[in-house]
Amino acid sequence: MLEQSELSPTALRCLDLQLAEALDLAVWCHRLSDPARCDGQDVTVVVLERLASDFTDLAAFLIPLVGIEHRPSTPPLPDSASSGAGGWLAELDNRIGQAGLLAEVDALSPGLESGVVRLLYKLAALYQSCRELLLASAARDRA
Repeated sequence: MLEQSELSPTALRCLDLQLAEALDLAVWCHRLSDPARCDGQDVTVVVLERLASDFTDLAAFLIPLVGIEHRPSTPPLPDSASSGAGGWLAELDNRIGQAGLLAEVDALSPGLESGVVRLLYKLAALYQSCRELLLASAARDRA
């Protein structure tokens, strides 16, 4: 397992960014489960709650690597959260896509440790899977 003392400043910066993304997405998913519930999207509610838990677990994994004890995060809900499911779903999908792209771009950083590169590519794949699951749940709720 990677340890903080073994990581370059570039690796720590990349992992810190991923930690921030994971925490922000966990909060977004948790907070957006209420509008989904109000819209009667039961499958999406379950998926959002599961994603919130998964992103929280991811952050718990990254915290020791980055070397901090706690990072408060209260990202604002998107403006479209109050305008119906289509708006906040698109916003969340975009946000998860950006996190995946950030992981892929960071993995290309010169001099990055191979273990960190592998982790970042796995995170990018995880974000893509989350997007697919979220969109499938929304489609299921519309059916």
